[in-house]
Amino acid sequence: MKILHTSDWHLGLDFYGASLLRDQEAMVDRIADIAARERVGAVLLAGDVFDRAVVGADAMGVYNRAMRRLCLEERIPVVVCAGNHDGAARLSLLQELLAPSGLHVFGRAGAQDDRVDLGEAVVHVLPYCTTDDARLSFPAEREAIGSAADAVAAFLAHRAPERDGRFHILLGHCFAAGGQAGRSDRAAAVGGALAVPVGAFAPFDYAALGHLHKAQTLAGGRVRYCGAPLAYAFDEAGQEKGVTILDTGDGSLRAVPVPPLRPVEARTGAVDALLAGESDAYLHLTVTDALATASVQDALRRKYPNALLIESALLSREGGAPLLTAQEAAADTPLALAEKFYLYKTGLEMDDEQRAWFQRAVEEAERA
Repeated sequence: MKILHTSDWHLGLDFYGASLLRDQEAMVDRIADIAARERVGAVLLAGDVFDRAVVGADAMGVYNRAMRRLCLEERIPVVVCAGNHDGAARLSLLQELLAPSGLHVFGRAGAQDDRVDLGEAVVHVLPYCTTDDARLSFPAEREAIGSAADAVAAFLAHRAPERDGRFHILLGHCFAAGGQAGRSDRAAAVGGALAVPVGAFAPFDYAALGHLHKAQTLAGGRVRYCGAPLAYAFDEAGQEKGVTILDTGDGSLRAVPVPPLRPVEARTGAVDALLAGESDAYLHLTVTDALATASVQDALRRKYPNALLIESALLSREGGAPLLTAQEAAADTPLALAEKFYLYKTGLEMDDEQRAWFQRAVEEAERA
């Protein structure tokens, strides 16, 4: 049996203020195309389906589009677990009614071994969980559950499958020790007491994980992050995004790319050199010979309508203003803070005219 492993769709995410609705519509269509072309026996969606607990109707529409295509048109069962970005209760609403249609959704982790029987393979499901979830589920082990890693390990121990000759898969959303996080893994619980030792996944033939956006394999191929199918940060420019196809017959893995509707790209150069280029990508532009003033940004955005982030390399030179502690910030006046912030961002001192404009804005804000 072939199984498609995907995760971290983050439907409803705004990328530096740009809506990714059309990009995500194309993404789910291409994932469904892959599932149909590969004739997979199931699709596993390892959490962070949505970017936040409550999303708009447009994002829900993209999700509905994907599930309708997979479950009703292609007749491929889909198993979904909630991630830390998802509203677990909302995501799993009506799960008993959805399951007969082939959509198996699991919201909050509990003591029961949530599983989906696929015949020759069994999927054991562990949504994103907390220490409170584990302590409530296993009160006899409460004192031993002191961290997020302990919580996941407790759930995994209670879900350890029997050896019955079938292929047992763990579908989960967590941070496995040794995983590499990127900039877009914001709010991802990573590191230290949050890192689950990969040995905890040993009872399973394969751990299909979500949480980290870079595709990566741990424990010799038995633990896999398929990665987000779209780039959600500029440090992911150049990464091939996609899904993973698992063959339960021999345990082999194959990465299948999901071409984006519009790629993410980072460019660095002088203003004139940047203005001489061409690109329809979502862009992070770094100017090397000028500050990123309003006029510079306007000129670049006229050339590149999808330039979402424009910065100046001059800001990163050594000798900039140090970061402030909360106590130091609280002791400063608004003007003093503004002067330090301006120095930090531009490397320049405010002039008298800028100070006057800022002071006037402060006074108007106070009056309002």
